[in-house]
Amino acid sequence: MPDRDAHLRWRELSRRSIASSVIFDVVAAQRVSSNGRAGEFWILDARDWVNVVPVVYGADGSRRVLMVRQYRHGADLITTEFPAGVVEKGEDPAAAAARELREETGHRAGRLTLISDLRPNPAFMTNRCYTFLAEDLVRVSQLSLDELESLEPVELAEADLDARAGRGELVNAMTMVALFAWQRHRPGGLKPST
Repeated sequence: MPDRDAHLRWRELSRRSIASSVIFDVVAAQRVSSNGRAGEFWILDARDWVNVVPVVYGADGSRRVLMVRQYRHGADLITTEFPAGVVEKGEDPAAAAARELREETGHRAGRLTLISDLRPNPAFMTNRCYTFLAEDLVRVSQLSLDELESLEPVELAEADLDARAGRGELVNAMTMVALFAWQRHRPGGLKPST
């Protein structure tokens, strides 16, 4: 069967390493299009990420989410985000989600459900971002943070989270993607705007 997208694909001629770090490598790829245009493209060869949306259900049917407040070096500000992190080499994304939830909140989920599998920025990044819904939470330990990690768990009511999304400390784009995935997945789905 012919490739109907062959006219859109670029063929890689070569690649070279520019820089390497703990969470990503920078490579320069020489590529050529189907009509002969050639160029060099810098690519972040990044490890996959996970987001975890930990939901606490109240006896009255209310929903609250566990989040973390932390300083972000790139933006030089404090953000409120869902627990998140990189998938270790050879680690299953669900295992990474369970690990990040435990490390950053001290909780274990009785149930983890994949609700989103996206590419953060396919223009120049190779990785995926998996979002998991964590339910039936049980506190099992203290926080277990990396040496250079400092954060503070917080619990927000569902309505407060929805109202604050995209403002103040709730500005991390991957957190907004996770929130959108949960809004689509939760009972009642997305609420129509008024």
